[in-house]
Amino acid sequence: MEHGTAELGTVLPETPQGRRAAFADWVAHPGNPLTTRAIVNRVWMWHFGEPLAGNPNNFGSTGKKPTHPELLDWLAATFVESGWSFKALHRVIMTSKAYQRSSRIDASDSQLSREELEKAYAVFKPRRLSAEELRDAMLAATGELNRTLGGIPNRPEINLEAAMQPRQVMGTFASAWVPNPKPEQRHRRSLYALKLRGQADPAMEVFNAPAPDFSCERRDASTVSPQVFALFNSQASQARALALAKRVLEETKDEKTAIERAFLLVLGRRATDEEVATCLDHWRAMVPLQEKAVYPEFEPPLTVRREAVEENTGEKFAFDERLHAYADFVPDLQPGDCDVRTRAFADVCLALLNANEFVYVY
Repeated sequence: MEHGTAELGTVLPETPQGRRAAFADWVAHPGNPLTTRAIVNRVWMWHFGEPLAGNPNNFGSTGKKPTHPELLDWLAATFVESGWSFKALHRVIMTSKAYQRSSRIDASDSQLSREELEKAYAVFKPRRLSAEELRDAMLAATGELNRTLGGIPNRPEINLEAAMQPRQVMGTFASAWVPNPKPEQRHRRSLYALKLRGQADPAMEVFNAPAPDFSCERRDASTVSPQVFALFNSQASQARALALAKRVLEETKDEKTAIERAFLLVLGRRATDEEVATCLDHWRAMVPLQEKAVYPEFEPPLTVRREAVEENTGEKFAFDERLHAYADFVPDLQPGDCDVRTRAFADVCLALLNANEFVYVY
């Protein structure tokens, strides 16, 4: 270790008793630069999409050197001086000029390229929201997000086909993924969503959520076509758009005000006159289409058929797995429960939830 325990006033006992406490004291010692540097490096990465030290899991000799070592040291020292306050650390970073710089700066007058300006933090590099941030941001815009702290993990809804897929665990069938019965349980922050090693959420996977098998040093932010299907065509996105439309129309009276309110909730800014006109045209064009649309009533799956082959005899067998949690399932707002005007406006809301301005931090 670069800084031994003795140098920081911590002595590891010769006997096993007390070793863990002594090691913890060394890790959290204010004079230990490794711990605080690793922490502030990750927080910086979450805000900017790029860490100051290129390998957040490796601060050793084989890791990438920090691009701004003095800044990394200063942030680490400030973090300790503030009493290891993460709120204070976030505040320092987000009120900095580096974070508040625009991503739309014209770089034509500079001798540096756009990439070089981004590395120097002279221009803000747009950052796509992570999978969990996207889900939580949608629920926050619709007013459905349950912000309760702590508690047992929740089971959000995932793609029904993926949820019903058979999973083998220890030579037998694992239970199907069944979401929590009540919306307020399902719509907790993604931080509390239950993670099963063999049951990933397809919508999270397509937006680069890491697998639970290995430590994820840093997330990728790929742009692939399946993201369109997850964000524009999925049942979850449709449900959020419908909930947003219902919320806005309950809070406003006229169409123009409704569109302006939707822009504020989703994008955090006022809509321009051109945007209002475009959304109004789309809203009105969707009304006759929604008048003809027919939506079946939601019927929760109460059983799922399982078929397999007996390992020793080779005989085929089948059984019905009962999904007891679906017996009391309360679905999200359904299209059939809304009038034509609300369903037509939901299509406008869906377009806003798919806007780059919503999906990216600029």
